[in-house]
This record gives sequence, structure tokens and C-alpha cells, in this order.
Amino acid sequence: MMGSTRSALLVAFALCAAMPLGGVTASASCVQQDVAAQIAGAQVIVVGTVTETRQTFVAAGGVIKFRPERLLKGALASEVQVYLGPSHGGNGVTSVDYTAVVRGERHTLYLRDAGDGSFETNACSGSHPGEPTADEEKLLGTGTLVAGATDAALSPLTIAAIALVAMVAAIAVIRVFMGRRAV
Repeated sequence: MMGSTRSALLVAFALCAAMPLGGVTASASCVQQDVAAQIAGAQVIVVGTVTETRQTFVAAGGVIKFRPERLLKGALASEVQVYLGPSHGGNGVTSVDYTAVVRGERHTLYLRDAGDGSFETNACSGSHPGEPTADEEKLLGTGTLVAGATDAALSPLTIAAIALVAMVAAIAVIRVFMGRRAV
């Protein structure tokens, strides 16, 4: 009887010692999947650029705005909000939260619909910095360009240059017509 009480106390002590102080932090690790399984698990696979980064109010891996440029699987037509963890702003940063935190950086993202017009990804999904790998291109092809992906907003300098060219063309046309009247 004494041995079982001692064992129970040791188990209870070990459990208490293993609990974090000051709150619960979620943790997890990835089950290793091959590229084909990661592709099958994603609703959308897209290559594009991080346009904005921010942290959420709850303890989570953060949120990015992502501009799609090349679609490899699924449908995605415009810039979207992407949660970087499996909990969509849930109760803690996990070891599987994806780290896409540099504005302007290109990523290949494996996305799942979060149900509110935004998407989620994580480190286990297959998402990674840069262009698709050779294995991904072998299975997915090169993808299709997203409409408007290369349309950049015109800078004031570009607008001024276009206006100047239009004005010079208008003056040339007026001179041609004025020259014909004089003859």
C-alpha cells in the first residue's frame, strides 16, 4: 500500500513540475508528410508576396496580408489575410506557426479557408519561403498567373510622364492641322 501511495505522489509531482507557470502554452510538432500529402491537404496553393504583417491581440503567430501572383491549386483572386498558425488567433503560439513576417518577401503558401474570407497556414502545411520546389512543380505544374498580379499602382512620376507624352502628341497633331490650313 505504501508503495502505491509513493508512486501516486511521484506521478502527481512529475505532472505538477511539467505544467508551465503563468498559463498554458500550446505546443505541437508536425507529422512528417510528403509533398503529395501536403498538396492534398491544402485547399489553395499560391505563390506571392507578403504585403503587410501584424500581430493579433490574442497570443497567436500573427497575421499577414498576402498578394497572390501565381496560383498552383484552388482559386484565389485578390490579396487575402492569412493567419500564420493552426489556431486562427487561438490560445497560443505553437511550434507549428508559420513564420512569414518580412514585408516584401515571396512565399509559396499552402492555405486552408478560415471561413471568414481569410485563410490559415502553418509550418506543417507545406508553406515555405521562395518559389515552388522542383517536386512541387512536378506535381502541380507552373500554375497560372493571378489576374492583376503584375498591375502596380502608377506612381506620380509615371502619371506625369504619361501626361507629358500626351501633351506633346496633342501639340504635334495641332501643328499638323494648322500647317494644312495655311497651305
